[in-house]
Amino acid sequence: MQWVRPFIEVIWWILNIIWWTVVIWVIVSWIVFFTSQSSFRWRNRGAYNMLSQINDLLSRMAYPFVRPFRRILPAHKMAGIDWSPMLLLLTIWLIQRLLGNILMRPGP
Repeated sequence: MQWVRPFIEVIWWILNIIWWTVVIWVIVSWIVFFTSQSSFRWRNRGAYNMLSQINDLLSRMAYPFVRPFRRILPAHKMAGIDWSPMLLLLTIWLIQRLLGNILMRPGP
């Protein structure tokens, strides 16, 4: 069972990176949305453009992982709310708990 431990730890860290990418992407997308609805967009064009580029980068990183969940829960059927990032984060949390249980299991 010890030979499996490094693989599980690599999977754990990859899931952790995906987790934080999605969390940061959601927060930045909210900031971009709310700044686009205010005068911040016009008064601080440089900062708004930088936020938009960061949002685009994070969207490209997170979208491949969010896409399957968007097929399950399309936003137009959920009153316009996109629950797919939350479902992805819940799935990652469950997988990490299962991997944690496998790592904590005593070997023979």
